[in-house]
Amino acid sequence: MDNYVPLVKPIIDDVRSRGDKALLEYVRKFDYGGASIERFRLQRSDLAEAYSRIDEKLRAALNTAAENIRKLSQNLLRRLRSSLSLGEGVRVLQRPAPIPSVGCYVPGGGASYPSTVLMTVVPAKVCGVPYVVICTPPSKTGEVPDVVKAALYVAEVDEAYSMGGPHAIAAMAYGTESVRRVAKIVGPGGPYVTAAKKLVSQDVAIDMLAGATELVVYGEDVDDSEDIAFELCAQSEHSPDTFVGLVTTSENLASEVMKYLDIMVPRLERGDVVRHALERNGFVAVCDKISTAVQLIEKLAPEHLYLASSPNKIAPKITSAGLISAGRHTSPVLCDYIVGVNHILPTSGHAALRGGLSVMDFVKIVTEVRVSKAAAKRLGRQAGVLARAEGLMAHAYAAERWL
Repeated sequence: MDNYVPLVKPIIDDVRSRGDKALLEYVRKFDYGGASIERFRLQRSDLAEAYSRIDEKLRAALNTAAENIRKLSQNLLRRLRSSLSLGEGVRVLQRPAPIPSVGCYVPGGGASYPSTVLMTVVPAKVCGVPYVVICTPPSKTGEVPDVVKAALYVAEVDEAYSMGGPHAIAAMAYGTESVRRVAKIVGPGGPYVTAAKKLVSQDVAIDMLAGATELVVYGEDVDDSEDIAFELCAQSEHSPDTFVGLVTTSENLASEVMKYLDIMVPRLERGDVVRHALERNGFVAVCDKISTAVQLIEKLAPEHLYLASSPNKIAPKITSAGLISAGRHTSPVLCDYIVGVNHILPTSGHAALRGGLSVMDFVKIVTEVRVSKAAAKRLGRQAGVLARAEGLMAHAYAAERWL
């Protein structure tokens, strides 16, 4: 990603300096020709029409995914509110408050990601973020696909633009005459977008610098060979840079998975992408025992971890994984689309430090403290002792004035 920073910086600086004029030039160059501001701003009526055009089953799937994301987000948001007594006369209240605005980036161009629309916009709306905008590049036809527009309609986004790449990140980060500046930018993207997010992070908050998709599978049972091969192929079709691998204690399972991959890959629509990913970044690790496998998984800190075997033994021991799919029927693909958990997850080892995108990315915790007169007397003496130890005498005098 760092290699892309010098390529991206001139674009970021240009949009920041010249606003709409520069933005339009880059939209015409990279997204489609003959564009105008009105051309790449998506109207609410256009989103509604797209929603009505798509297949009924697709509408139902979008609504199910959105509702599950909404329920999980609401549940976590409720848990962020607390009121705790820390002794007589001392109460600490904590509550989540939404950040003022969010810019969501959704990849596009060669593929469509309505699920990413839902994963970014719905949690922000649940948190009560007053302004949520999204940027997504058009397809090769010059239009945002109907399914993406429909997802934008379901998610109730406030503003949407048909543009992508570093210029879109710059527009959201610094604002132009027509695009409103946001307080934070979230969402995945390719190396150019990730480099752009890194550059603007000096001036605007971001969620994370996500890299290529990662999946580590743990398995033991040879009967799971075909299922595991399916999961490896599924994540590998994202891009040739995808990192996937099998960790196992069974040489027989490893051998069978390889056989299934040899059969499956040539038959896939994106078989070339899958093959390149497996050849460049695929691996199989046969460990002597489960504890060794756990150590390896923890070291890798993968974005996705699929426990096809022994989920009850292994899952409690894992602390470094973006998302754990526990049990053979818990396909990571289900988690990617419909379960309601977020598929925007940390990569490149960052799962050791943070989890996936959640309501925590769209709120700040406001803390309120209430101390009674009697408690101020009781605590003031000890606060004074600490203040004097730090050499801050005005602090000590203020703390002790109730004594």
